[in-house]
Amino acid sequence: MSLPARNAVTARFAVSRSEPKHRAPWRRFLALAAALSSVACDNNAPPRAGAQETHAADASSERATGRARARTPEERAADSLAAWRARFGNRVPRPDSVRALYVNAWAAGSRSRMAELIAIADSTEINAFVIDVKESDTYLAYDSTAIPLAREIGADQRPATKWLPALIDTLQAHGIYSIARIVVFKDRQLAERKPELAIRHVNGSVWRDNKGGAWVNPYDKRVWDYNIAIAREALDMGFSELQWDYVRFPDVTSRMREVMTYPGSNDVSRADNIRNFLRYSRQQLQDYQVPVTADVFGLVTHLEGDVEIGQHWETVISNADVVLPMVYPSHYSAGLYGFKRPHANPYEVVRLATTDAMERTRFVRDSARVRVGEVMPWLEAMSIRGLTYGAAELRAQIQGAYDAGAKSWALWNPGSRYREFLGALRPAGGGLSPVERGGWKAPEWTLPRERLSKVIAARERRAAADSIATGDSIAAAGRAAGRAPGNPVAPAAPKPRSTP
Repeated sequence: MSLPARNAVTARFAVSRSEPKHRAPWRRFLALAAALSSVACDNNAPPRAGAQETHAADASSERATGRARARTPEERAADSLAAWRARFGNRVPRPDSVRALYVNAWAAGSRSRMAELIAIADSTEINAFVIDVKESDTYLAYDSTAIPLAREIGADQRPATKWLPALIDTLQAHGIYSIARIVVFKDRQLAERKPELAIRHVNGSVWRDNKGGAWVNPYDKRVWDYNIAIAREALDMGFSELQWDYVRFPDVTSRMREVMTYPGSNDVSRADNIRNFLRYSRQQLQDYQVPVTADVFGLVTHLEGDVEIGQHWETVISNADVVLPMVYPSHYSAGLYGFKRPHANPYEVVRLATTDAMERTRFVRDSARVRVGEVMPWLEAMSIRGLTYGAAELRAQIQGAYDAGAKSWALWNPGSRYREFLGALRPAGGGLSPVERGGWKAPEWTLPRERLSKVIAARERRAAADSIATGDSIAAAGRAAGRAPGNPVAPAAPKPRSTP
């Protein structure tokens, strides 16, 4: 998008922020949608015809009459945005408590959907968006301009939005913190177009998971650099934070792992390789001075070891600025945390899983004396597999995260549709959410202490702190604790599902 067009979108969106909160939501949606529709989204869109002549005539009139021309709302909004940037720079500062919505690439490219989501943030406690930059189907959500490999493999051929930079400007005008989500190692496009970068089958072909998807080799530094280049483009657009997703190995059966090969692994363990990638990416992006974060499976907070995917809690939390465990109650198997139906206990499951994360994080910080990241759980704002969730179930999860000690959270809905969950959100100016005003309260907390975590005692006995501080592998930590590497203390559990 041309600079004049981008500025026009920003100014017109910014005008709506000055509108009264009580204005009918549908009118605010239309005003926001009109702001985008009134601007050409072509990258070569020219400035509005006659704009320079009009400005010159206005200036001549001011000189002749001695009176200043009345400023338009767009001009006042643009000046406000310029003043804000002069104070804070080109990014929205990170809130003390981040409360985010996931926004998929197609929602980000829809004028009406973004109008609706921005209005939600304006009127509720939501203050951040997690926006797809590189999707799970491995296409870029925007027109890449500076990454030759993306153009070579066609990853930039299906952009969901052509006005992503202008959208970031709009979010800044509304004070919404923007987080760029990048799917890392689940990259079908790169693996198929560049087989030398893929996980390989023992027969020499590109390995595929049970859904036919191809993954890139997590050990290949060229894969790291490709994703870091995408991260640089996203941060150059003005995103305030970077989030790595699928920063892991495929979650497959042991039988499938037997036929997978990783060229260049050099006997480096899965968990150590994920650690190395996180360290390298933070080092490469340190000039941007933004948080670099990582998504992990919810079971990672509870189980010892790396869950066979390279995600070991103590390792990840000490090498990322924020770690987001996906503690979706519907994704826990029967019996975990003592519940026959975990999805029917959203408050308890989220509180227990987040408590595990908080306790393990404190143990690393206090024992190993290393810098640790913030725990920010992903919460479930969706109904799947016949399980119906609504505002009450979502508020239960939010309260469970707070009661476990977390201060930030993000809501996951794969379609970015949150209307049926709005009753769980508190108003922007403070106060109770609609479900709380209707009488909802958190369940009475009567669980015994030993049920909070079945692995606390074993965790305190093992000498993981030294291994984390020195960068040794998990296997070394297991040997220091006097047990065989890879033998988890906690009972085995079924493999977690992989959303998001």
